[in-house]
Amino acid sequence: MSGYSLLNDIIFKIVFGSDSSVPVLRALLNALLGLQGSARIVELEILNPALDKEHLLDKGVVLDVKARDGQGRLYNIEVQVGPQNSYIARAVYYLTRLFTGQLEKGEPYGSLARTIGISLCDFTVFPDMEDLHSTYRLHDRRHDRELTDLLELHFIELVKFRRDKPHELRTPFEKWLHVLKFGELYEGEPALLPEVLRQEEGIAMALESMRKAQASNEVRELIELRLKAQHDEATRLYYARQEARQEGLQEGRREMQMQTARQMLEAGLDWASITRFTGLVPGDIES
Repeated sequence: MSGYSLLNDIIFKIVFGSDSSVPVLRALLNALLGLQGSARIVELEILNPALDKEHLLDKGVVLDVKARDGQGRLYNIEVQVGPQNSYIARAVYYLTRLFTGQLEKGEPYGSLARTIGISLCDFTVFPDMEDLHSTYRLHDRRHDRELTDLLELHFIELVKFRRDKPHELRTPFEKWLHVLKFGELYEGEPALLPEVLRQEEGIAMALESMRKAQASNEVRELIELRLKAQHDEATRLYYARQEARQEGLQEGRREMQMQTARQMLEAGLDWASITRFTGLVPGDIES
């Protein structure tokens, strides 16, 4: 199944969000967030490990990965390959939904844990910025004062990551970005994985998990069905827009006919001339 990489949302969900994915997801989060020393994530629990086949083909279903670390911090990780309308608003929505979903009835607000959203985007989110990794929190711009770190959003624009020579990769962040973007280069021959990537925690495991998913007939069928559903939805929207455009053109043409008829009536022309020039029937002119 050549051509599907870690950025395919089903492959991503299997590799980083299944029951056996904890070591791989932990390594990815530590690399993307730049966590070192005592700040590194040690314990991690994946909160939505199931790949919900029943709703997989639903319009707009999000195959995100939700997790909680040993300090109680919550994570929502999503991969998005193509541009989507109002994507930033969507990212904020899913982050706040995970945040507010923590509290059970009667629990104090003080028990709310820090909640972090990570969007891995293979398209440009911020065209006016060269940085491929941007972080956002609640902040008072006037006084340059941060309100709280309870909510945090990361946007990683993979399309801005151009480096494709493994020996030039220096940080865990760069190595993981390389694997996320170019991991299919090592799909067929595990032995071809450069030592600099093999030594990075979690990368070899992620690529092996990707290979197993690629070889699964069930996974291949899920990907093909999901792609078909996305194409069908795109086609439906295209024809809906075309139909609306056609209706708008017809409405505009009729409005021009009516305006012309009004002007001709005001000029004293007879109905026969008006119907001949505008194409309207007498009943339209009378109304």
